[in-house]
Amino acid sequence: MSKEKVQEELTKRTQILDQLELSESLTTEEISAAVDIRRNTTSQYLNELVKSGEAIKVKTRPAIFYDKGLFSEKFFTPEQAIYDNFEQLKEEFAKEAVHESDGAVFREIIGAQSSLRMAIDQIKASVYYPGTGLPMMFHGDTGVGKSMLALKAYEYCQTQQLIAADAPFLELNCAQYYHNQELLSSILFGYKKGAFTGATEDHIGMLEAADGGVLFLDECHRLSPESQEKLFTFMDSHHFSRIGENNKTRKSQVRLIFATTEDISQNFLRTFTRRVPVTINIPSLQERTSQEISEYIYTFFIRESQNLQKEIMVTPWVMNRLMALNYRDNVGGLKNLIRIICASAYSKQARKSRLEINSGALENSLLSRFLSLKEIDNKEVQDVLITPTSQVEDYMRTENADSLMIKGIFKVFEGIFTQFQNNEITSEDVVKQLSREASTVVETMVYDTSEEGNTLKLLRNTIKELVNFLEMNFFVILSGNSIVALSSYLYKRNSFAVDLPNFDYRMKIIIQDFISVNLLTEKKILNALLELIEAKLDVIINESEKILLSFYLKGMDLEVRKPEIRSVILAHGFSTASSIADVVNRFMEEHLFDAFDMPFNVNLDKVQEYMRHYLRTNDCSKGLVILADMGSLMVLTESLLDELTGPMLMINNVTTQQALYVGEMIKKGLDLELIGERLKANMHTDYRVIYPELVKSPLIITVCHTGLGAAQQLKDFLDSSLPPELEYKVEAVDYHYLKKYGNDNSLFKQYDVQGIVGTANPEVPGVGFVSLEDLITGQGSETIDTLFRGIPDEDIRKSINNNLVRNISIERLLSAITILDVKRIIAYIDEAIVEMERRLKLELTNSKKAILYVHIASLVERIIRNHEVNEYHGTEDSARKPALKIIEESLETVENAYAIEVGDYELNYLYDIIFDC
Repeated sequence: MSKEKVQEELTKRTQILDQLELSESLTTEEISAAVDIRRNTTSQYLNELVKSGEAIKVKTRPAIFYDKGLFSEKFFTPEQAIYDNFEQLKEEFAKEAVHESDGAVFREIIGAQSSLRMAIDQIKASVYYPGTGLPMMFHGDTGVGKSMLALKAYEYCQTQQLIAADAPFLELNCAQYYHNQELLSSILFGYKKGAFTGATEDHIGMLEAADGGVLFLDECHRLSPESQEKLFTFMDSHHFSRIGENNKTRKSQVRLIFATTEDISQNFLRTFTRRVPVTINIPSLQERTSQEISEYIYTFFIRESQNLQKEIMVTPWVMNRLMALNYRDNVGGLKNLIRIICASAYSKQARKSRLEINSGALENSLLSRFLSLKEIDNKEVQDVLITPTSQVEDYMRTENADSLMIKGIFKVFEGIFTQFQNNEITSEDVVKQLSREASTVVETMVYDTSEEGNTLKLLRNTIKELVNFLEMNFFVILSGNSIVALSSYLYKRNSFAVDLPNFDYRMKIIIQDFISVNLLTEKKILNALLELIEAKLDVIINESEKILLSFYLKGMDLEVRKPEIRSVILAHGFSTASSIADVVNRFMEEHLFDAFDMPFNVNLDKVQEYMRHYLRTNDCSKGLVILADMGSLMVLTESLLDELTGPMLMINNVTTQQALYVGEMIKKGLDLELIGERLKANMHTDYRVIYPELVKSPLIITVCHTGLGAAQQLKDFLDSSLPPELEYKVEAVDYHYLKKYGNDNSLFKQYDVQGIVGTANPEVPGVGFVSLEDLITGQGSETIDTLFRGIPDEDIRKSINNNLVRNISIERLLSAITILDVKRIIAYIDEAIVEMERRLKLELTNSKKAILYVHIASLVERIIRNHEVNEYHGTEDSARKPALKIIEESLETVENAYAIEVGDYELNYLYDIIFDC
C-alpha cells in the first residue's frame, strides 16, 4: 500500500499544476514528508513508477517527478521517461506548442487529420529544408485539390516566416502552351528586347517575378524535354538567363511546386525527376473517408445557398445518393455537380424563398445516374435544411448518441472498479454488474438500427463466417444475438470512431489485470475473434473497447464444451501455454485444456491467485490436471489444498507430446492415478535425423564472437552483395557453437561450405576463414577469390568485391547521415570515385573507397548545414594542383545534385585520403 500512497500523492500534486514549472512540491523530499515514508523508500517507488511508464522524471537538483497520465492531459505527451534537465522538458513542450500552431493553415482543409495527413506532413517537411526548400511534385487525378494544396503550402511558408509576408505566389498552367514551347520558355525565363520578332522590350519571366516566393507549375507533364532541361539547370544553381541574354545570368530564390496527373516515370526526364525529390500523392475522392465526402457535400451546398441567397432543402434520397456516387473529376466534379443541381432547382423555383432539391428537381441524366446506384447506405433519414448562415459543423456528427453512451458506460466502469479497489464490493459483484451494463449498451446500439443497409448485411454475413470458424476451433457456441450485436457495433462505430474515449492509463491496467483472472475465457475468445476481424475487415479495436466487449461476452453466458475432469496448462511466455492447449484441443476435437500464459517475471503469488480463482469458478470435483513448464510450480500441490473439491494431478516439464498423451487419457476417462503412472512409464524420446539427397549448394557461414545477432547482420550484408543469379547460400551460425562442434553439424552435411566470414576465427578444420577486416582493406580482392573460388568469371568476382565495399559504406552512412537520402548520395559518390580512378590513373583499395564514401557524404551534409571546414592543417604545395583539379571536377555531379560548392580545404583533405598524405 505504501507505493500506492506515493503514487496517489504524486497524482494529487501534478493535478494542481496550472503551468509547466519547476515545483519543489514534486521532489522526493516533499512527497516523502507528505506520505510519512522514508525518503529512500519513496525514491525507490517513484523510480519504479518511471520505469513502468506511469511517471516521468527530470534530473534537476533535487530531481522532480510528474504523474505521466495527468501531465499528458494538462501539457503534452512526453517522448521520454527521463529528462536530463528542466530546459530539455520545456524545449519539447515549446516544440509541441509550435507543432499545434503550425498546422492552422492546413487545419481548415477537409481531411487534414485523415486522408490528407501524410500529404500535409510531406509539404511541411519539404518547405523546411534549408535554402528554398525541396521542390515538390503533386501527383493525383484531375480535381483532387492540387492547386489548393499549392496555395496552402505558400500560406504555410508565410505563417512560418520562411518567406516574407508579401512574397509572391505565381501559377502557370503548362498545358496552355503545350503547342508553343518557345512561348512557354519566354514566359518562364523572360526575354531580352530584340531576342525574337515582337520582343519590343525587356520582359521579366515568372521565375524572376516569383523571386522570394513560390512558383506553381500545374500540368507540368506538358513541359518539353528542352524546358525540363532548362528548369533542372535552374534548380541546380538558382541561376538562369533571359532568352537573348547570352553573357548575363540572373539569380532567383524561388520555391518550386509542380503538379501532374500523369505517370511521372513515363513523362519526365530522369535528370529532371532527380531534382524533384519529393512526390506527394493526393488521394482521389473515392479514396477519402465518408466523413470527408459528407463535409464536401455540405460545404458546397452552403456556398450555393450563400451565392443564391436562398434556403435549400435537400431530401435524404438525394443526399444519400450524392454520398454513393462515383466522381470521375473528384472534388471538382462534386462541386460542379452540386452547382448544377442548385442551378436547375433555381431555374424552376426562382420565386420561392426556399429551394427544394428532390428527385423531381434533378435533370434526367443525373436522375438516371442516381437510379442506377445499387448499394446505398441510408445515413440521412430526414430532410436537410441549409441556409446562407449555416456552418459545416452544424451537420457533422462529431459526437453522436452512441459515442456519448460509450463515454457514459466507461464512467460506470471506473466507478465500480474504484469501489472494488476500496474493498467495497467483491470481484463477483464487479463481473455481475459490468456484464449487465455492457450488455445493455451494446444491445441498445443493436436495436437502435432503424434501417438495415446492404453494408450491414454483408458485414453480418462476414462476422457469421468468422464466428463459425471460432466455434470449431475453440469449442464454444456463440448465440445468434451476439453475432447481430457485434456486427452492429462494428458497423456503427465508424460514425464515432474518431471520438471514442479511452480509460485512464492506470485504470485500464487495473481492469485488464482483473479480466486476465476473472474473464479469461471471454478474453481469449474475443482476442481470437478480433484478430480475425482485423485481418478480414481492416478494423482496429482499441484496448478500451476490448474491455467493454469482454464484459459483453461474459453477459452472454458462453457455452463452452468441457469434459468432467478439468485441465490447465501453465507455461511462461507470451503464448506458450495457449499454443500447446490449442494444438491438443483441435487434435482431440474437444476443449480439454485451458491455458494460462505467464509473463517470465511473474511471481508465484500471481499463479496461485489465478489457480484459486479457477478452482472457485469451475467444477473440479471430478478432478483437476495441471501441466506446468517448471518444477518450481509443483509447490501448488500444497498451496491449493484448501480450495480443492476433488483430486488434483500436477505434472511438470510440459510439452505438446506430453499434453496430447494426457489429453487422450482424459478423454478416455482414466483415473488420475492411472494417468500419472502411465505417463511416467511410457513417455520417452526417440529421434533420427535424415538429409535430402541433393547436389550440395555452396555455402558461406557468418560468425561473430559477440553473438548470433551480429552474425545475422553480417549475413544480410553478404546476401545484399551477391548477384541474385548466383546459387550461393549464406547462413549465420553461433560462433561458440561452431567453435565447439566444428563441422559436426547439419549445415556441413547439407551444403558445400566455401568458407567462414566473421570477426573471430572459430578454427573449423578444413574450412578457410576470412576476417571482416580483410573485406574492407586492400586484401579484399584476394579474399573474394578465396570465398568464391567456384566462380570462374573474374568480372563476377570483381562485381561482388565492389558490392561489398559499397554496402559496407551504406551501413556506415546510415548512422552518419540525417538529412540525405542514403541510396541517392551513394549513387553520386559512385560516379565521383569512378571518375577519380579513371583520370588519376589509379585503383583505390577497398578501405580507401569505404573512407571516401563516408567522408564525401559527411562533407555534403556539412556544407548543406553551413558547417563547412574553414581551415586545412596539412601542407599545401603546387605539385598537388593538377590532382586537386581532377578531384574537384570529379565531384561536379555531387555539387550539382545538392546545389553546393566544395571548397579548397575540403578538396585538400580528399587529396590526403587518396594519396595517404
